[in-house]
Amino acid sequence: MQQVAEIQSMPVSESTFADLLRPLIEPGFRLALAMLHDPQAAEDAVQDASFTAWRKIGRMHNRGRLRPWFLGVVANKCRNARRNRWNAGVDLGVSEEISVVSTEERTLHGADLRRAISRLAHDDRLAVVLYFYLDMPVDEVATVAGKSVGATRARLHRAIKKLRPDVAIEEALK
Repeated sequence: MQQVAEIQSMPVSESTFADLLRPLIEPGFRLALAMLHDPQAAEDAVQDASFTAWRKIGRMHNRGRLRPWFLGVVANKCRNARRNRWNAGVDLGVSEEISVVSTEERTLHGADLRRAISRLAHDDRLAVVLYFYLDMPVDEVATVAGKSVGATRARLHRAIKKLRPDVAIEEALK
């Protein structure tokens, strides 16, 4: 607790910011990859989120809640990236066989669960990924989503119900 108080009161230098952000990059990338299904776009989203966090961290009131705040920034960058995919249909002439795909992407590519989650609306997908994939508690998911805990529980419940026709998923929200 004392460490959180120290973090909250200290000015943020470049090295301090890097130390604060370092443990958040991997969960941010996992979130972005789950939301965008494209490793390069996920890296771009996390990089953009890092720049945004650097610019806005001085306005953050509670640096002890840095993780949900940063993941919220990542989620917003992912939402904007999906909205701005004007070039999604552009054919660059590069075949699918020679594209570089991560191990995680290859493993999840054919999974029914992944396809079912990708069909969810953005806000439903965000809640499911944060709760089940990143193992965040509901209150932190609510912070990232900018909703109340009750609304987040309801969103998770509805999203799970939408998934049930496609995959068997055990409900963990009691």
